[in-house]
Amino acid sequence: MNKILFFTLCCGITFLLSCKKNTKPEPALNKDQFTKMLIDIHITDGSLSTKNIFRSGNNFRPSYYYNSIFERYDITREQFDSCLSYYSSDTKKFTKMYDVIIDSLNRLETKYRIELKDQKIEQDTVDLWSKKKHWRIPSRDKNNLTFAIPTSQTGIYTIKADIRIFPDDQTDNPRIEAYFWKKDSLGKDKKIFFEPQEIEKSNRFNTYEIQMEYPDSSYTELRGNLFAGDNDLEEYTEHFEIKDILIFNPQIRPDSVEVMKELNKELDLKHQRRK
Repeated sequence: MNKILFFTLCCGITFLLSCKKNTKPEPALNKDQFTKMLIDIHITDGSLSTKNIFRSGNNFRPSYYYNSIFERYDITREQFDSCLSYYSSDTKKFTKMYDVIIDSLNRLETKYRIELKDQKIEQDTVDLWSKKKHWRIPSRDKNNLTFAIPTSQTGIYTIKADIRIFPDDQTDNPRIEAYFWKKDSLGKDKKIFFEPQEIEKSNRFNTYEIQMEYPDSSYTELRGNLFAGDNDLEEYTEHFEIKDILIFNPQIRPDSVEVMKELNKELDLKHQRRK
């Protein structure tokens, strides 16, 4: 746990212990509920300590954030003080509660850092998906979710999308599938397949993702289908929605794309001069 989080916890504990009362009535929240509430309070402490919160004038009202927590757990400030007094009176048990709190905050911090890293990677890379990002089949469109993308850059290629399938969809074994493709020396198709990702039949959106490292520069295309199936019949009902489609390789960045464009221009000019 980093120093900032530790400092925030210490400040939070000081704040909470300063509110204790000497009475010890039966608590309004059980141990698990109160532990979750303390976690929420520490998260709020951390949010208020960041520079993202405007701290000057009448706009900064910390009580609003804490009162919203009291409302969420349906207790008053007095009941909160009573809970704190009850649980903190046993130092050993209260320490165990805070072990759980610190572990939970550490896990949240780790999850946040991973999500932030993933977002940063996606923001700094080029999206290779050139079609529209949102499809609803069959209401508005025909299923045109196959793709063939020229490839030459080393690195790990990721295919990602949010998908939901409606109850009347009749697709057998729906999945995302992809492969690297080339023509071999005999002119035959050569393919290296990604591990296919099965798509769950569900009314809610789920995020699906497949990855594979580029094998070598002889493979000239990344091909696949974002919604493949095993149906033998030509006519069957497709009813699904897919959005936030993203295909990327972290090694392919905007600056590298510009360099490739410039190199291609130079090669074209040289080719024209030779004619």
